[in-house]
This record gives sequence, structure tokens and C-alpha cells, in this order.
Amino acid sequence: MNIIITSCCKLQQIPSQPVWEDIKNEQPDVLLLIGDNIYLNHDKHKDPARLQAELRKLYGEQLSEPHFQELITDITERGASLLAIYDDHDFIGNNRYGGDNDPTLREVARKELINTFSVPTTQDDVYSVSKTHLVDIIVLDERFYRTKPAISKNDRDAILGDRQWEWLEDTISSSISPYLMIASSSTYHHFIGESWEKYPKAFNRLNKLISNRKGAFIVSGDVHRNALYDDSDVMEVVTSAVARKSIVFGKKRQNYGVLTFDDEGMNIDLRSFKAGWRFNVTVALNNWSL
Repeated sequence: MNIIITSCCKLQQIPSQPVWEDIKNEQPDVLLLIGDNIYLNHDKHKDPARLQAELRKLYGEQLSEPHFQELITDITERGASLLAIYDDHDFIGNNRYGGDNDPTLREVARKELINTFSVPTTQDDVYSVSKTHLVDIIVLDERFYRTKPAISKNDRDAILGDRQWEWLEDTISSSISPYLMIASSSTYHHFIGESWEKYPKAFNRLNKLISNRKGAFIVSGDVHRNALYDDSDVMEVVTSAVARKSIVFGKKRQNYGVLTFDDEGMNIDLRSFKAGWRFNVTVALNNWSL
């Protein structure tokens, strides 16, 4: 079984995206888009109608990019799975959180995500769990209920909100699959910008849930790099910038991850145009560490 993970796709910067053809050729069982799947042109929306119009326009343009369109068609025809969640640039704007702003804005962003990708939902929310024969894939919504660290860094319900936290605890405790993947739009460990570590009580709460669970790990995006990390005893696979350019030299990155699973272990193959961001590591299930 293979799962491909991507994030950070800016059509305004890279209008032709052949990377999606490479991904289609991998024939993924699951394609997981973990945020910044489009980039808003306006980060300070206050009018829900204008936000909705821009999201709808940008999603439509991305869906019409020929290589992406062919990939989505192939996934549909093969009966493979497409999972998606927003981060900030495809939510209500750069570094903005639903709990800090007019709630009608976050409701618009959630509705457009559902309409675009037909994502699984839990009641009205877009967090979900998708179960396969080897992997339980938990997709978290880390934007809708979140507030800035200055408000909630010492709140144990931070980032997810109390209802999503209860659901997450129940979902993890009831999981019996060999592997448990948690898709997080923000990085778990601190690299740059936003991360779970900026909310220490929430970070420690999640750490206690999965650090001793063999086969459990986090995948994340946002930071325009590939990386592997496990210093907190929680394994994190970071892959970001599937269709972005580097800030300094302006070169395409084409970063994405191919995760392959069997009964013995997981292979992590992180692809990139940047040599230092290519990784190929196999983690044995009976020795769960990088």
C-alpha cells in the first residue's frame, strides 16, 4: 500500500505543474493534501462573500491545471482515495486562525474545502479518520477552532478545540491497525513559523497519546522543506512545497512524500529537486524509530 503526501501548491507562482504527472505515475492508493493547496491573493478578508468568491475561483483554477486534473481523474477512476485539509493560505489567510476572527469566515472556508474535494467529515467538521487494511489515517483540522498562542498556549484543548480533542482521544484508543498516521497541516516540532510546540500543553497531550504507540507517526507540511524528526519520541515526516519555488534562487522544489507500508514496516521516500531534502528510510514496525 502506498500513500502520497503533498502540501503548498501555488498556481500563481508555478502555472504548469508536471509534478502531478509524476505523482500519478506512482498510482497512489491514497493522495493526502495537507494544506496550502491553493494560495489566497488577499490575506485580510473580512467579507465572507468575497472570501468565498476567491476560494472558489482559486480552487477552480487548480482543478483545471491539466496535470492535476489528470491525477484527480485517475484517482477517481481507480477508486483510490483523495483526502485533503486546509492550512492558512487556503483557509482565511496567512497565519490566521478561525477562533480569532469572524466565525462566518471559517465556515466559508470549511464549506469550500468540502465542495472542492468531497472530504470525509465528522458531523459538520472536516477532521476525520479513514481506515485501510494497514493504516488508520487521521486528518486533523488545525485552523477552524484554533486561536493564537498568546491566547491559548497554556490551554490543553489548544489548536483542536475540546470536541475534536475528545474525538481524537477516542479514535486513537480504538485504533487496531498496525499503523496510525496523523495528518497535521502545521508541523508538530518547531522548525520555523507555526508549530505544535508553541502550544506546550497541547503538544504534551498529543505526545502522551502516541509516543508509546508502535506504528504511530505524524505527517506535516507548511514549512517548504522535507525533513524527518523524532527527538520527542514522536516520529514526524515533513514534506512541503510540491509546487513552490525557493525564496533565494527561485528554483522549483517539487517536494512530496511516498510512504509505502507492509506487514514488516514503512518506507519513507521524500522526493525533491534539492539534493539535501531527499530521504529514503525504512522503519521496521518492531523497531519503531528513525
